[in-house]
Amino acid sequence: MTFGKAILGDNQFLGVNHADQAKAVALNQQFTSTQAIIEVIGWAYEAGIRDFMFTTHDRLQPVLQEIARSNLFPGMAYTPCLPYAHKYANAMAEKGMLAVIMDNVKATSKMQLFGGVAKAVAGDLGGLMQLLVHVELLMTKGLPVRGVFLQNIIFDLLLGLNASKILEKYHRYVSDKLGVLPGFITMNHPAAVKVLCDEIGLEQPWLCANFNIGGFRTNPSNDAVRQSFASGKTRNIAMSVFASGALRGADALGYVKGAAGVDAILFGSSRQANIAENARLIFAEPAQA
Repeated sequence: MTFGKAILGDNQFLGVNHADQAKAVALNQQFTSTQAIIEVIGWAYEAGIRDFMFTTHDRLQPVLQEIARSNLFPGMAYTPCLPYAHKYANAMAEKGMLAVIMDNVKATSKMQLFGGVAKAVAGDLGGLMQLLVHVELLMTKGLPVRGVFLQNIIFDLLLGLNASKILEKYHRYVSDKLGVLPGFITMNHPAAVKVLCDEIGLEQPWLCANFNIGGFRTNPSNDAVRQSFASGKTRNIAMSVFASGALRGADALGYVKGAAGVDAILFGSSRQANIAENARLIFAEPAQA
């Protein structure tokens, strides 16, 4: 099991643009309907893309339910990235912590709940991590899941806390118990490689990190990230390849495709022509010398 060369992301559906706030607001308004999002996924499907990577945002739940209900996009695989922290923060602000906990309790079995809590009381936070994965994956019911990625807001925090045991248990749970590809999104690829590969000893784990010709949000530096991708220690998904629209498609993709260690390219777009052209460039075989 592996990812295709091109992966559709979901930033455009959630109104996320790291370089242009006005564009972010416009996108957020554009994709308030389930059908509008499904239409864009359909454009990606027509362009040959068979992977959709998304955060577990509430806006996407009815989208995924409709795809499963109507058997849309056969052969498409889905990779949730969790947790979507803002979802929990907003819910706690609106309902309170107790109500949020009770909502999640209803979504899982008592055995899983008690197991996770018991492990946490014993000092094993890995049990709570497994419970979180289970709850978040309910969104993908009825759909073929390719992988489960840990969002950078949690993963990078755990890196900073030296919580390697939790990361190792997460990786093992997703791989062995769920039978899908475990992965990590990070804002510091070299630091992630050091912990996952050199300290924990994982063999070629999947990492998703910023990688672009302009050095946009590539930490600690563009050269360090490029060398880390090329180390061969990880399988890599390049994101922010267009620097939130600041870079041109052909030039930006040419840089990423020509770099060592890039196994797949994740991008988001709201226009059919851009999706088709990006897919064509990503899938194109390199010219023979």
